[in-house]
Amino acid sequence: MKIISYILLSIILGFCFNLENGLGRTPQMGWNSWNKFGCNINEKLIMETIDTLKDSGLLDAGYNYINLDDCWQIARDQKGVIIPDPDRFPNGIKPLVDYAHSKGLKFGLYSDAGTQTCAGRPGSLGYEEIDAQTYSDWGVDYLKYDNCNNQGLSSKERYPKMRDALMKASHPIFYSMCNWGEEEVATWAKDVGNSWRTTGDIIDHWKSMIKIIEDNDKWYQYAGHGGWNDPDMLEVGNGGMTIEEYKAHFGLWALSKAPLLIGCDINTMTKEIYDILTNKEVIDINQDQLGIQGRKVWSKTFDYVKKTQLSSDPAELEIVDCDGRDEQKWFFREDGSIRNQEGDLCIEIPNCKNERDVQLSTAPCHIGDRSYCEESRNQEWYYNETSKTITSKMNGLCVEVESYSGPVVDVNKCTGSHNQVWSRDEKLSNLKYFELCITPEKLNDIIEVWAGLLENGDYVVLLLNRGKVEREIEAFWKDVGLEEGATAKVRDLWKKEDIGTFTNSYKSLVSPHASILLRVTPLK
Repeated sequence: MKIISYILLSIILGFCFNLENGLGRTPQMGWNSWNKFGCNINEKLIMETIDTLKDSGLLDAGYNYINLDDCWQIARDQKGVIIPDPDRFPNGIKPLVDYAHSKGLKFGLYSDAGTQTCAGRPGSLGYEEIDAQTYSDWGVDYLKYDNCNNQGLSSKERYPKMRDALMKASHPIFYSMCNWGEEEVATWAKDVGNSWRTTGDIIDHWKSMIKIIEDNDKWYQYAGHGGWNDPDMLEVGNGGMTIEEYKAHFGLWALSKAPLLIGCDINTMTKEIYDILTNKEVIDINQDQLGIQGRKVWSKTFDYVKKTQLSSDPAELEIVDCDGRDEQKWFFREDGSIRNQEGDLCIEIPNCKNERDVQLSTAPCHIGDRSYCEESRNQEWYYNETSKTITSKMNGLCVEVESYSGPVVDVNKCTGSHNQVWSRDEKLSNLKYFELCITPEKLNDIIEVWAGLLENGDYVVLLLNRGKVEREIEAFWKDVGLEEGATAKVRDLWKKEDIGTFTNSYKSLVSPHASILLRVTPLK
């Protein structure tokens, strides 16, 4: 009865309040430039991507939007009309829109509900009607509307203004709100936008992906036809996760009725990535006409702490309350290392990964041993007494607290922001982030069951192993939504094969950081 109540609530909310522009009857699908390319976009890249969406079969699979994110705009003219960057887009935006339309695609643009975009380009605050009409005149089909430089004004004031402007325009435009989940946006956005971000930005990392979908899950009852919870764009194919992790990522987004917006370079993606993104049976879950967001229905936690100073095993680092433990004491040494109290473990960039957003870990110290990667410079650091920042001597990136994944300790581009400021005492120990301490991570192995009802009475079920050891996971039909003791046919959607008929439950071993995605058909 509990699952039925949730379903009825979802249906009622879906019909009561929604933006009546005729768009978003199912979650949007397409491609967005930001996750892979950031500001490094231009006319040539977008033309090539349009061709690939059409020619590769991605359009046939349902990916019909090509969305240009931040950095396409440069200024405004004397009348306030937005001007595309002439160096990046010498022919302007409309020819790109027309080319996309000629290939059967729809075209999206980005702006911001502030004075400037997140990359410092002109925002739309105060220019809502001018911009909406400009987009309409160009034939734009989609607007992603960000939240930077918002002058402290409430989202409830800024986002409806753009909605009203878009509704006045002659060309229908899908309205994707991106206010990062602030002001509990899911509870009021249904009559404002076609989708709304429920979280901060995703990072191409397992922990970030899991935290993002968990944060999104709490708002499941507010999604439905015409308006969807948005846990950010897909990272599938960007290289920061394994194939099994990417399958879990895609499966969770599909089950959660999240927008499926590809964020990788589709011009160079591998067959393995293509096969994930074009799995019709998984996409059908996302595009199911019932439109009910699946959710977490069961979980179990296995607690343990990884050994640190008594073990040479690597341990990733996180930020927690300081409590005086020896494992929270880290010393800067003259050789540039940051060592534990015993001096045998050092903080390092694991495997000398020369990229941003790499979580730091502990490892046996090997400073001075040039046989290691990067001649051991992945364990060498510099502390700036003025800026209070810690910089890697390997790649010049700064140590920071990254909140989307934990919070955890990683390296990123030095920005001088507060999450990169560290203090230490006169003895060069007890390194702190405000009043929090760097600590080897406590690991919680968590297993979960996610499920949702589909239009024909089937259920989608996902068995998720968030931990680092193989676990058996059992989905009981009563938790999924079937009656206790029910019998159902089970199909594996990644293997594309029927598994068999099962009464009361289905269980299977699930590898670490992996999932099993099932379609469950109740038998009469």
